[in-house]
Amino acid sequence: MLLRKNLPLLALVVVVALVIGGYLGFTSLTKEKSPPAVGDVKVPPPKITGDDSSSNQQLNSQNGEKKVSPQIIEETNVPNADPKSGERIVWGEIKAVDVDKRILTIDQQMDDNSIEISPNVAVNKDAIIRTKAELISLIQVKAGDNVGIIITKERQARAVLVNY
Repeated sequence: MLLRKNLPLLALVVVVALVIGGYLGFTSLTKEKSPPAVGDVKVPPPKITGDDSSSNQQLNSQNGEKKVSPQIIEETNVPNADPKSGERIVWGEIKAVDVDKRILTIDQQMDDNSIEISPNVAVNKDAIIRTKAELISLIQVKAGDNVGIIITKERQARAVLVNY
């Protein structure tokens, strides 16, 4: 008799406990995870190739000979992505390159720490574009290249690492 009288109250307590437990479990699964630390990319001094319109090419001429300026050598180490300022690294495959508009179209590769971005990424005029061995210009980036792109909080590329 006592159980029958308190059955609605007992059922309500069980339902409330299940709802609260489910909510707590769901929120723990959806909490944002901190991105992994990213180290400086260190590479040897570049051999610059490509078109003269690239923002990466600042050459000195002495006796008709091209020489890499000290400023270019300092720019070969791509600074870390800074998640605190809103920067992220995204990875993907180049699908198209619009050199005139400075737009890369990528097929982004997603993982647990990725943020989804638009497939069209604007490349800053002063962006560092390079392979493992050398600085290159945007015109040398081709469809099918695998890239790592450091994206600013404005969703523009400040560095493009090609086939790393």
